[in-house]
Amino acid sequence: MRNQPMRVGLSALLLLGPVTAGAVSQKLRYKFESVSDPVTTVVDDSGKGHTGTVQAANGGTVTVEAAGYEGQGVRFPAVCVGTTCAKAFISAADAVSLNPGTALFSFGARVKVTLAELSADHGSNLVQKGLSSTPQWKLQLDDAVTGKPSCVVRTTGGADAVIVKASVGIADGVWHKVTCQRTSTTLTILIDNVARGSALLASTYDITPTGQSVGIGAKSAGNNNDQFHGAMDEVYFNLD
Repeated sequence: MRNQPMRVGLSALLLLGPVTAGAVSQKLRYKFESVSDPVTTVVDDSGKGHTGTVQAANGGTVTVEAAGYEGQGVRFPAVCVGTTCAKAFISAADAVSLNPGTALFSFGARVKVTLAELSADHGSNLVQKGLSSTPQWKLQLDDAVTGKPSCVVRTTGGADAVIVKASVGIADGVWHKVTCQRTSTTLTILIDNVARGSALLASTYDITPTGQSVGIGAKSAGNNNDQFHGAMDEVYFNLD
């Protein structure tokens, strides 16, 4: 996995904010307003039927965060190091509509986390489809020092990873909107609708994680699952 240099003028991006390219088609959205506590299943509020199911190990649970960004959100297991730690994440089955290919897209979530909820022992995967060895789109929070999130995309076989790390952190215990957006030429990360990093992404770059499920809060419930330990709300994936 290699970092790509920022080649797009950030000053211009900061002024423009999110780039709109035609009508947005919402393919997945979780608002978490009708979940049980602890959470077992999550209704897809986009109406596309991508029901989320909690997968867990070692007694892990996903619980309701009563004071979500809007209404209620969800909270993932507390910080822990080792193979016996509680693990839990939300999984949604593979679907063709969640494989963007070369189409323009945006995805992300509202995130609330503190530096104390980040661990240098492992990364924090927020929202993803695909793994490091497959095509992938992912939002992660692997910086435990300053809490800067990153957008990651990979093409066939997990090759040619493009990683865009935000220039600002979000681990301050306040709700932040974190978005990964593909335009016709770039992959951009936005924090609260302001562009905070970007890299070139060719229009032919294909992101098709066929056969891979969506993971929210971790990549699995197994060991080395990159468990996120904070709260989330308003998770979504759109084709633009």
